[in-house]
Amino acid sequence: MTSAKKKAAKLSPISQLQGVLLVLDNRSGRPTAEMLANVREMVGDALSVLNEPDPVKQRIGFVLLAIQQSTEVVVKTLRGKRITRVTVVDQPLYHWALEEIHALAGAA
Repeated sequence: MTSAKKKAAKLSPISQLQGVLLVLDNRSGRPTAEMLANVREMVGDALSVLNEPDPVKQRIGFVLLAIQQSTEVVVKTLRGKRITRVTVVDQPLYHWALEEIHALAGAA
């Protein structure tokens, strides 16, 4: 195992994904082949760790991701009050996620 692999093995999935964001936020121009390889490796490692063997937990995670992807949340402060506006940007995905939530709640 190389020293780079040993370091990557010690990083948590969250740290790996944050590293991906740092690489992607690099404003110095186009990403190099090495940077892209690092991104690919970090994402692959994070996904392999985040794979949940429990099918119910996998389903819950997918539903939460669908809710996140199908909605847009904007928080504003207006006259000292916090206003949260949620807009559904993908109706079919949002409706599917709500159906899954109801199915999960009925199964519990």
